[in-house]
Amino acid sequence: MSDEIQAFESKHMMLMANVAQHIQQEKLLKEQTAKLKEDLGKAMDEFGIKSIDNDLLKITRTAASTSKSLDTTRLKNEEPELFAELMTDYPKITNRSASLTIKVK
Repeated sequence: MSDEIQAFESKHMMLMANVAQHIQQEKLLKEQTAKLKEDLGKAMDEFGIKSIDNDLLKITRTAASTSKSLDTTRLKNEEPELFAELMTDYPKITNRSASLTIKVK
C-alpha cells in the first residue's frame, strides 16, 4: 500500500466508516420503502383508488406501461456504418459532474 493511501486512511478512517454506515442504512431504508410502497399500491388497487391527497401524503397510482427505445448497442454491432453516420448527424453530448462511487463491503 502506498504511503499516500496509508496517510489518507489514517487521517480519514472515521469519515469512511461513517459513509459506509450511512450507505448500509440507506440501502435498508430503500428496501423497506419499496415494500411499503408495494403494500400501499396493493391496498389502493383493492379499493380502486387512483390518487389520494391528505395531510401525510399525496399519492398518484400510475398504471403499468411499456415503452420503446432504440437499442444503440445492437445497432452499433449490427450496422456499424449506419451507427457512425447517425452519430455524426445526431450527436447527443452529456456533461457529467465529478462523483464518487462507493461500495460497502
